Amino acid sequence: MTGCIVLIRSHDLLQEGWRKRSFGPAGPLLHDKVKVAGVRFDETYHPVQVWRRVGGGDDPPTASGFNYGAVAPAATYAVRVEADNEDAIERLRRDRRPEIVGVFADPAVAPFPSAYCGAAAIGATADVARKLGVPTLSRAGLTGRGVHVAVVDTGIDGSRIPVAGGWASTAGYVPGSSAPDHGTMVAYDVRIAAPDAQILDYALLRSQAGTWAAFLSDAIAAFADLVERVNAAPGRWVVNNSWGLFDRASDAPIGSPENYSANPDHPFNQVTGALVAAGADVFFAAGNCGADCPDGRCGAGDTGPGASIHGANSHPDVFTVAAVTITDRRLGYASQGPGALYSRKPDLAGFSHFKGSGIYPVDGGTSAASPVAAGVAAALRQRFATDRLAPAQLKGLLQRTARDLGRSGWDYDLGYGVIDAAAAVQALGVKPQAGKQRTVRKRAPA
Repeated sequence: MTGCIVLIRSHDLLQEGWRKRSFGPAGPLLHDKVKVAGVRFDETYHPVQVWRRVGGGDDPPTASGFNYGAVAPAATYAVRVEADNEDAIERLRRDRRPEIVGVFADPAVAPFPSAYCGAAAIGATADVARKLGVPTLSRAGLTGRGVHVAVVDTGIDGSRIPVAGGWASTAGYVPGSSAPDHGTMVAYDVRIAAPDAQILDYALLRSQAGTWAAFLSDAIAAFADLVERVNAAPGRWVVNNSWGLFDRASDAPIGSPENYSANPDHPFNQVTGALVAAGADVFFAAGNCGADCPDGRCGAGDTGPGASIHGANSHPDVFTVAAVTITDRRLGYASQGPGALYSRKPDLAGFSHFKGSGIYPVDGGTSAASPVAAGVAAALRQRFATDRLAPAQLKGLLQRTARDLGRSGWDYDLGYGVIDAAAAVQALGVKPQAGKQRTVRKRAPA
């Protein structure tokens, strides 16, 4: 039995199901127009609006990719099905062609947690803040105030990290009600550079039998909800994702129309682009499948250069974040480019493997590096909303001002280098606020 995502052309009943977050309104339409033998709809999953770039009407573009020229966005709707076998999927694709845009893989995704190289913590939160340039942000009054940061993760312990709302794939979840775990660590790391940001708890990765996992269809629902929120209140949104695909065995093969890892037309890759287009700065951890000491969950053939940054983690529009220590040494578990969707990945590196939140012995993995970097974006967004600095412009700024450790330009290990908040502030021409200037100590006589 195979779980799949089916993308369907727009219809009033699908729109109603999305508005009401209910399968019910669309049920009759789906059973009448889409269902075939051997395929069953998951009625716990409501239709999800997926904006995608298309050529004419709801037809897919003639050439796959993210640069479609003058084509326009159109709404389609994702539903989740179970199919008995590949024959049932082929019947669905062939017999319901007028109704559906495509059938796609729905692989499991998981968080990129702490360290695997066996080393103790290197430095602590204060060291990360100093190396990152947080004192410069503070003197400029940039603390992330008024900026929304969605932490798409395992859920947050609101007694440790205040939350301002959220979302979950399961009904009844109260934002901030999770036990302290990976998502709480990630939220803590955002607040190193942006202590006043409004944290939203997007509890995508819920615990199942002692593990943290979700399906990509759940991530589509999370991002579609964020697209609506960003469109309703544009200007200052950052989204962190410290999770991804470890093992491509659960994905359709590259080249298949169902594939996720290297297929721009997969609905999650499309909705990721839509979220950036709405005005969000979207961060993804590169992954923990680097060649030196990969996570044990990394699939055979899914480690090292060119084989370890998959799907939306390699989307050209997002920040893909590798990891270094505060001593500027690359952490060997950080996944390496080229990326599957866009070759020039990662974009930047953030600090990791430090004593921080206290959830684990170290805040480690690219899971920590990504929110450390996302916090810098959130601090800058306080002063520079998207009408002044579009997501692509902020991305370019942080790339240009990164510290190039190898002094050889961009590379597949660390991208443009280590994110540098102080250099970004200087490049933007932001001056210290009155009363926030640093006290300069006179040097003692020799």
